[in-house]
Amino acid sequence: MSKYAIPSNIFLEMGGWRQPLVMVDRIEDYKYGENGYIKIIKHVTYNEPYMIGHFPEDPIMPGVLISEIFGQASEYLSFLTDICDIYQEKYQHEMRSLRDIYEIINTENMRNIIRTRRSQVRGVLAAQNLKFKEIARPGDTIEVLSKLSFSDNNGFKHYAVSAYVGKKLISQGVIINFREAKQV
Repeated sequence: MSKYAIPSNIFLEMGGWRQPLVMVDRIEDYKYGENGYIKIIKHVTYNEPYMIGHFPEDPIMPGVLISEIFGQASEYLSFLTDICDIYQEKYQHEMRSLRDIYEIINTENMRNIIRTRRSQVRGVLAAQNLKFKEIARPGDTIEVLSKLSFSDNNGFKHYAVSAYVGKKLISQGVIINFREAKQV
């Protein structure tokens, strides 16, 4: 586990999701820039609401929820990039990693940027092209990596995504999120 984890109260402020649809337990790593990425963790537990009805005799993580993990991880990548850009512009202080963000995440300046940006941005999972190679079961930890491939002028962001349980690749492909930001 990264020692630069974002505190849960701030982590929830950054996301547009609430229980029972929070599919990201922890942001493990983040790198800003052209070759930027985000790595997140999702623990699959027996008591999650969707496990009760998804093959009750042999429960597995539903593929559609793995797609949702990809979508949420990718939105966190874009959101962290947004707040890094805003902070850099406003305070002339560059942040390029999760460690850099961690160092100032509890300041009032950064909290205000997070709250303001969250109120401006709306995004939805628009499309997916995923291949599922293995399954995840209760007790597994899914590690997801998302990298922005490109953005178009219509608000669509295309991400290359992959999910692992241990060293096993369970899914990979492309997620496309639509994002729009209203100006305040």
